[in-house]
Amino acid sequence: MATASEGAGQDGAGSGSSTSIFLIEDDPSIVRFVREALLWRPQWHLVGHADSVSQAQLVAAGAAADVYLVDLALPDGRGEHLLQWLAQQCPAAELLVFTVFGEESRLLGALQAGATGYVLKGCSVDELLNAIEQIRHGGAPISPLLARMLLRQFRTGTDLAQGDRPLGVEPVSLSERETEVLQLVARGYVNREIADRLCISPATVGTHIKNLYRKLSVHSRVQVVRVAQERGLL
Repeated sequence: MATASEGAGQDGAGSGSSTSIFLIEDDPSIVRFVREALLWRPQWHLVGHADSVSQAQLVAAGAAADVYLVDLALPDGRGEHLLQWLAQQCPAAELLVFTVFGEESRLLGALQAGATGYVLKGCSVDELLNAIEQIRHGGAPISPLLARMLLRQFRTGTDLAQGDRPLGVEPVSLSERETEVLQLVARGYVNREIADRLCISPATVGTHIKNLYRKLSVHSRVQVVRVAQERGLL
């Protein structure tokens, strides 16, 4: 995960205002990233954390947070369903999606479910903090890549979720296992950790990653995540 810039600790617009945040996320590395990011805003407080839909439904509403930071990939259900529930239970709160999924369909589904912002994992500390500040001031922060997708959709009148893609870009077909490996790479896991989570060997993980490099015409993990996001594969 990226670290904050030297200026991140300085109060930006509204950064001095007290803000309570509830995190719904099952990945310990992302939980650590969010906790460390919030250290740059002394007036902001993480008032709770849940790692599943069921746990969030037990404790999230009672936290009465200003902002709920919600992952879409939870172990016991889709984050979109939780967003709908939160929108009903906490109508005054802001719902900010923080996820690895960069597909237009997931973005549109999350917005329809009640999300007021959508930020991709892999962003910098500054980008996450700025998104929270924007959403607290009535904005609707969306990762730049996804914002461009939405603008293109409005310009062309084409539903991107049904297969539109930039001219000259050939579609990429990934196997189910390649998609699983790609998602874990995007979440920052190394080969050994991916192997343990998927119950396969590190050598097999390496083979899947090489296939991803070949299919996406890239040569590094950073590039494979960036290009996968651009192609709507995350």
